[in-house]
Amino acid sequence: MTAETQSENSPPHLLQMWLDELPYQLLLLERVLLREDFPFDYGPLSLDALEAQLLEQDNSGQESEKRAEFVGSATAYVGEVLLGVAGGAWGWNTRPVDGRPGQPVICPDPELELSPVAPMLLISYALRVRTGTAFAEEMARLRQAVTARQQAIPAWQPVKEHTPLVDPRVARPEDPVLSAWLAERSEGLSAWVQDAFDGAWRWNYHPGTLDWLEAVVKQRFATVAEFDAARDEPFVQGACWYLGEVIRRNKGAMWQYIPFDPDAGPGAPGSRENVWTEVPFVDQPDKRLGGAAIPLECLRELLPEGAGGGDGQPNERQRVLTDELFWFRASSYADVGALLTRLGMASREKVDSVLTEYSRFAHNELTPHEVPGALESFGVAISAHADDVDDLEGSYTSLLKEAAALTDGAVTITDVRLHGGEYGEILEFTRNGVLVTQDTEHHSFDYLDHLAISEFIGHVDPDPADDTRRFYLADFVHLREAPYDSYYVFATPEQATVLEKELGLDLR
Repeated sequence: MTAETQSENSPPHLLQMWLDELPYQLLLLERVLLREDFPFDYGPLSLDALEAQLLEQDNSGQESEKRAEFVGSATAYVGEVLLGVAGGAWGWNTRPVDGRPGQPVICPDPELELSPVAPMLLISYALRVRTGTAFAEEMARLRQAVTARQQAIPAWQPVKEHTPLVDPRVARPEDPVLSAWLAERSEGLSAWVQDAFDGAWRWNYHPGTLDWLEAVVKQRFATVAEFDAARDEPFVQGACWYLGEVIRRNKGAMWQYIPFDPDAGPGAPGSRENVWTEVPFVDQPDKRLGGAAIPLECLRELLPEGAGGGDGQPNERQRVLTDELFWFRASSYADVGALLTRLGMASREKVDSVLTEYSRFAHNELTPHEVPGALESFGVAISAHADDVDDLEGSYTSLLKEAAALTDGAVTITDVRLHGGEYGEILEFTRNGVLVTQDTEHHSFDYLDHLAISEFIGHVDPDPADDTRRFYLADFVHLREAPYDSYYVFATPEQATVLEKELGLDLR
């Protein structure tokens, strides 16, 4: 009994418990405890805002239990921000605090030769001195140490150890089983819609369609047992795919699959006991605190246990399907920039300049139609305006020359001319000295022919023998009351595949 108690209170065990709790503390802080306009970007300004709110809460006469909850979550956030500055990892200090057997600390990169920092004590100090600058001063101290190290070794950078379930991670390579399942579901969509709903369905991947999907699942199955018996049938598999696609396309999640691993420990990913093994799921490995969900389980939780469950009431964990979107975070300019840097599509200097320009909203979540707009901001896409334009010929000229500029000189466009008909029915331009003619259709002087653009944009593609990049039309979920410009992304086939998987786009 004594040994067990000592084991539970050992620093490694207590640290592991804190790391397990850390993602939930951060989510609680972001989704519940902080104001909606809080800049939750792990940057210095967010620490200023957090300290101000801590001081406000401390002076509000709030119940001690609520204050303790806020301080606990703030401890997690402050620590993660400081680790982002000084590198290193979470550790555990054994000195008892408020009846607890120690507290979490951050241990900066060993090469800085700094003592651990206790975020909880830093918060206590901030509440005591009430200057509103305690967090900023600590961050400045850590930055000074980093700068001093970089002056001695210019190429040196502090290294932050990966915080599980918090920091982005490398996505799993796509498993052949998952690839085959996704292809089968996509190809069978029309037949599934006809069989399940007599074809009466607008399959536009809008979040609102999940309400209809939920209703039909509940009509089709009375209990969990009935659902489980049909889990491998086309209806259930199609419903799983559609739910996952709504999440993917609206939030930028990825399909993932963990195959069975005979060497996996009991309950570990890959083991038979683990619920994530051998089932398609959607995940966000590229985002901090990204969401994850198994569509099969989400659908299953809609149903009551049935007569065998006693009163036949729905599961305690029951949620409506649209709730699943809440746990996923949509891509931001910062996410898109990081992805483009990783793919080699945009230089770090270009990405940094855009994020600096958009600093006020660089970490705000983007709606689906804003994602391709972000790609244009980083210089890897062009857009054709969907609203009225001042000059048809001038707009086509600008579009073609902007596209040609992305080819790094491989393609030149000159002599753009629109003529014939009342509004101009023939578009001509010269590509690398060769005349190209394109039929267009206009009903006024104000609106571009987007179908014609999709047909002639291919003429701006470089010679595939020299450069495999080409222009892909970006399709995205159309939400209500949003502008729908046409976007064309310039990418290699390999880059396009990654952009589709990680940003929720269809590129064609």
